[in-house]
Amino acid sequence: MFSSLKAKRASTPWHLRVLYLSTFLLRTAFGALLLLIASYVPYDTNYEALLNVAIIAVPYPLAEMVTANYFGLLSDRTGRKVIIVAGTTLAAVVVALYTLSNNVWYLATMHGIHGIGAAATVAPAIAMIADHADACDRGRQMGWFDYSTFLGYILGAVVGGFMIDYTGATAGFVIVAVLLGTSALMLQLLVKKEKPVVRASSLEGFQALKKVFKVKEIRLMFPIWLIIATILGLAITYLPRIMLSEDISGTTIGIMFAAAGVALGLLQPFWGKVSDIVGRIPVMAYGVFSIFGIVLMVLFFSEYAFEMTDEGIDFKLLGMIPLGILGLGAGAFVPAALAMMADSSDEECYGSTMGLYSFALGFGAFIAEGLGLGIILVSGATDEDEMAPVWLLYLAAALIILAVIMMIWFFLANVIAKKLAARRNVQR
Repeated sequence: MFSSLKAKRASTPWHLRVLYLSTFLLRTAFGALLLLIASYVPYDTNYEALLNVAIIAVPYPLAEMVTANYFGLLSDRTGRKVIIVAGTTLAAVVVALYTLSNNVWYLATMHGIHGIGAAATVAPAIAMIADHADACDRGRQMGWFDYSTFLGYILGAVVGGFMIDYTGATAGFVIVAVLLGTSALMLQLLVKKEKPVVRASSLEGFQALKKVFKVKEIRLMFPIWLIIATILGLAITYLPRIMLSEDISGTTIGIMFAAAGVALGLLQPFWGKVSDIVGRIPVMAYGVFSIFGIVLMVLFFSEYAFEMTDEGIDFKLLGMIPLGILGLGAGAFVPAALAMMADSSDEECYGSTMGLYSFALGFGAFIAEGLGLGIILVSGATDEDEMAPVWLLYLAAALIILAVIMMIWFFLANVIAKKLAARRNVQR
């Protein structure tokens, strides 16, 4: 297998290298924001803090979900770079405006506009990779994109944690805005050429999505990715605020998020390349089962991995080793799924197809934050607001069990389809 990895390796085009570096800076900024916003919200009690985080969080994925397909379709017509640069610039301006007030409703409005900018950076970027990567190398390139994304979030979490402790949120927002501006400027100046824009397609909006959904593999994969995006949304939205409420320092939170990011992102290009060789579905399945293992460990066996003490968190080697191994596998789903989407779509629909990916990301986060808001409100109404984090964890467990069931069905449907096709070929 490893000889095949070497034999099929292709070089990465220059403009994709620039895209990955620009994406790294972009996601570094977003990673820092995850922690900065959690520390910036006004509150009198831990329950109020968690509730305010939920209120601020919901508009972002809603705006991203609504506009994702539009930006993917627009990039099919106008080119990828101009949309990514515009979205990143909008995000930079909005982050700078965060410094004007920490009013909950003001921040919720700004966060919604920020979601529009974020939507403009995802689908066109992935479509640019699909434009330029060879079919036999597409999984690896999607892996590098996801790798740059995860590494950005890793560094961003560390930077955000340090800024909470040493500079404060306001100065942190200014630094993040500068990072976003640098990302936009780099892409604008260093990417000189793009693949010619495909103008042959007359598909519009939901017509393009309808065509994409006619592909069986995408129809079966989409709900699984939606569930994973929902679990991811639960983690990145509520965990920082919950940990701050436990008097864990910003620096410690940043390092913990970075460690999780390393576990998720370390093997992204490798998993993408493996999916080029062994197929997309087995690698996707391995990723789903790894996430299931992580949730199971945290829910039922957390005492073997860590313990909350007066001094902070006490980690235990016995439980952290299997958690680390599962974390390495948890990153397998995304690059394989992205490559499968690119494999299955027509060239003129790349932007719309990747808009579907961004739509799932936004919709999953919207579901996570909407359900999270509901759970927090219910826990407050029962005067058991300290139970909200536990209920959120049970929600994640229910979701990943559903994803496992869907992944098994996806795998079986693929096996059955191959056997039927082979039988038809024999009969001919």
